[in-house]
Parts: sequence; C-alpha cells; structure tokens
Amino acid sequence: MFRHITAVLTTLLMAAAGLVLTGSSAQASTTTICKTSSVPSGYVIVAQGSSTSCPGSFPNTWTIRMPYTSGTTTMCKISSVPSGYVIVAQGSSTSCPGSFPNTWTIRMPYTSGTTSICSISPVPSGYVVVGQGSSTSCPGSFPNTRTIQAL
Repeated sequence: MFRHITAVLTTLLMAAAGLVLTGSSAQASTTTICKTSSVPSGYVIVAQGSSTSCPGSFPNTWTIRMPYTSGTTTMCKISSVPSGYVIVAQGSSTSCPGSFPNTWTIRMPYTSGTTSICSISPVPSGYVVVGQGSSTSCPGSFPNTRTIQAL
C-alpha cells in the first residue's frame, strides 16, 4: 500500500513539476501511470516508460491522455480507440511498444462535410459511408479508405 501511495505521489509531483517548468498545455494533458493500473475509460496510451516507483520490469509505465476533440491525436496501437473517434492514419514511434507501424492517428469525424478514414476504423453511430479511396497512410490493400458523412 505504501509503495502504491508513493508511486501515485511521485507521479503527481513529476506532473506538477512538468507543468511548472514548461507551462505547456500538451504536458498538462498527459499523465503517467504504472502499467499495473487500468487505463481509464476515454484515455489513450501515447507512450511507455520506466519508473522505479512502479512494480515490474522496465518499461513499466504508460503515458496517457484524453484525445483532442479537435485536430488529431497520435496514440499507441496497444490502446483502444475511444468511442466516437475514427482512425485516419497509422505510423511508427519508438515511444510505443510493438513492431512498426505501432501507432494510430485518430480524430473526431467532421460534423459537416466528409471525413476520410482508414477502412479498418469503425464508422461512428450517426455516420454513413459515402465513398471509398486509397491512402498510403492507412493499412491494407487499396482501396483502404472510406469517406463518411454525418446523417
């Protein structure tokens, strides 16, 4: 119990120090947790790391964040895509586990007009497929994209 409390306090202090030192909104929106903890609903994993405050062998931490509601968020593929978000590209990052490509770029689909998504992405409720296409940014053989539009 003491080790868990120490880990939580260390994480909070490191996060607070990052906020004070950088003042960055990107820094303010990320949190580091031990891999033994569950990722809270709606959060995505954006990196893995190591901390002596967490149990297990290195790497033993996740850096998590809520995805942006406008614009894109790059997340590790090991994380679940939150409900309502679509996959628009895949990529690679040394910060994420697994072999390359090991990241998804996600976004909220546009509420007016169309959004091009990777075919592997689920189509959110309230949207319909109105076309297909191809992109080197998405996995699979061509055509590997779908164009969706809000009803």
